[in-house]
Amino acid sequence: MIPIRSALLGALLVALTHPALTETIPTRHFFDNAQVREMRIAPDGEHIAFTFESGSEVQLTVLDLESMQLTTAPFGFGDNQHVQDFWWASDTRVVMSVATVTGNLDTLQAGPRPLYAANIDGSRRQEIFGASNLAGYQVLHPLPDDPDHILIARYHLADEGEPSAMLLNVFDGRTRYLADSPDSRNVSAFIADNAGELRAAIEFIDAENFDEMEFNLFVKHDDQWRELQVDSERERPSITPLGFSADNQRMYFLSNHDMAENDRSGAFRYDFESGDLELLFRHPQVDVSGAIRGHDDEVLGVVSRFGPLTYAFFEDKAAEHPDARLLQQLARSFPENDVSLTSFSRDGKRAVLFVRGDRNPGEFFLFHTDKLQAEFLAATRPELPKERLSPMRALEIPARDGLNLHGLLTTPADAQQPLPLIVNVHGGPFGITDRWGFNPEAQFFAHHGYATLQVNFRGSGNRGEDFVRKGRRQWGQAMQNDVTDATRWAIEQGIADPERICIMGGSYGGYATLMGLITAPELYECGVGIVGVYDLVWFREGDGSDFSRGSDRQSRMAFERFMSSHVAASTDGLEAYSPVHLADHIEDEVFIVHGGSDVRVPVGHAERLRDALDARGKPYRWMLKQEEGHGFFDVDNRVELYDAVLAFFNDHIGE
Repeated sequence: MIPIRSALLGALLVALTHPALTETIPTRHFFDNAQVREMRIAPDGEHIAFTFESGSEVQLTVLDLESMQLTTAPFGFGDNQHVQDFWWASDTRVVMSVATVTGNLDTLQAGPRPLYAANIDGSRRQEIFGASNLAGYQVLHPLPDDPDHILIARYHLADEGEPSAMLLNVFDGRTRYLADSPDSRNVSAFIADNAGELRAAIEFIDAENFDEMEFNLFVKHDDQWRELQVDSERERPSITPLGFSADNQRMYFLSNHDMAENDRSGAFRYDFESGDLELLFRHPQVDVSGAIRGHDDEVLGVVSRFGPLTYAFFEDKAAEHPDARLLQQLARSFPENDVSLTSFSRDGKRAVLFVRGDRNPGEFFLFHTDKLQAEFLAATRPELPKERLSPMRALEIPARDGLNLHGLLTTPADAQQPLPLIVNVHGGPFGITDRWGFNPEAQFFAHHGYATLQVNFRGSGNRGEDFVRKGRRQWGQAMQNDVTDATRWAIEQGIADPERICIMGGSYGGYATLMGLITAPELYECGVGIVGVYDLVWFREGDGSDFSRGSDRQSRMAFERFMSSHVAASTDGLEAYSPVHLADHIEDEVFIVHGGSDVRVPVGHAERLRDALDARGKPYRWMLKQEEGHGFFDVDNRVELYDAVLAFFNDHIGE
């Protein structure tokens, strides 16, 4: 065991064996599979389970902390099967949630997500919840002190979406129903406390109109369920449970109920005994994004993100709770990184420490809390030399209507401004946000001399519901104006060379790329659209994506509700904001990239754009990988893609 600083020094010495500072870092080092995705320690502190990328899969295996040897061959489930989440059901058995993923931009995995369980030596591997159940599930609590069961909510087709609390046997998949629920036929989710007892439930009242949907919170006092009444300044506030105190007498949740406009989620505490509700923290600019927990599952504070993480420890925990004191010390020890303790042993003496930042893709340590010592375990991208990466800084950018936008700027180290600039637009678009931290695209382009600007336009997440709402029905309009305004701001600030700017993005970002070339041709020299939406009329009608092709009433209602509120009431007038229908206005060369197996944005969007450009003799480059989905997952394909994109940028805005 070695002190934290020594562990980091050891990692740095390994990095110094990488190519010399003057050599070009191979493209593969930026876009290779993550050697480790997530690590969690067993309740007895003797083993660590971790996930990692392998080919098209995300697999899981187990490490013995005494021998530092793997206890079993990796658990894999086939092509495009990803272990999305996992839990320690006991000291020696792991439960895994598996889903089919169709691309590296795929965040809405559809279809069944079976649960598997296995012992740490690989024995007794078993599907314990699968398609034969005709149901979905939510893991509520792993019940590590009950070696035979976990607590789940089962969503059966016959129950029309209403969950039933079940004990699920982790060896044979048998379930036992727990008759415990509020008096409502609209319950959509349960929340268990730290003892694995049901203590809260979410009620969802559906509606045809997006803004008429309701969410209510029920809490259980002793054996009685009651709706939590809050004095709300908003017609339909949001309430998101965070967790409980160690003794389960207080519940923490996020809400915006006390802000009539320009809302942001704050952290609240509800006392079951007194009924008191208290605001503990709200960031002045962004939403609270998560909880800080101790080894006893006590919620010690919360984190927010505008730039690096902001840690807010609650006053009654900051000085008294040993894990809160430890985490504050760790945060001070890594001032240019985000730190978190991802999991603890049952006694709190061992934890997994995760450190990451803009120039650190991520490192895992085994942390001994009683000795304040750390052992280096793994780096997510060990071949990428951190000392050669570039800084990212958070920005505030004014939009033309006075709205304050947040953005991120990554610039080559020690480079002289103005710089050639790539404006990289995120997908989604609603509720998604670009966050400070390691970004392989931004670092790759910075390594080759390009600055990257990312802007969280209206409609993006992390700024409250009202900010998201400002982006509704603004495709090609105010959302696009925000991207344009951010680009002009970078020119005005002397950051960007006005003659050397290109735009790129994936999914919605691909749409915004083409609309940028159309609406602001004087700004951009070229554009790269990756798995983008290009025919907005077809998109609104239903383009055959997995979201649009549901035939049951509930799926059709969800599709129409979203489209009418977030895209347009109908297809009328959408040609004016649809790249396929505006191809005459595209003057600069575009690079069209798509996966032939994309179920999120069908390849027909790329094909329609290509046909429109061909019909008008417009220049473009083309890359189609038939086996890929919504974003390229195969490493060789990613390397080929980014080498081609770099060559494209070099041709248009390189030296």
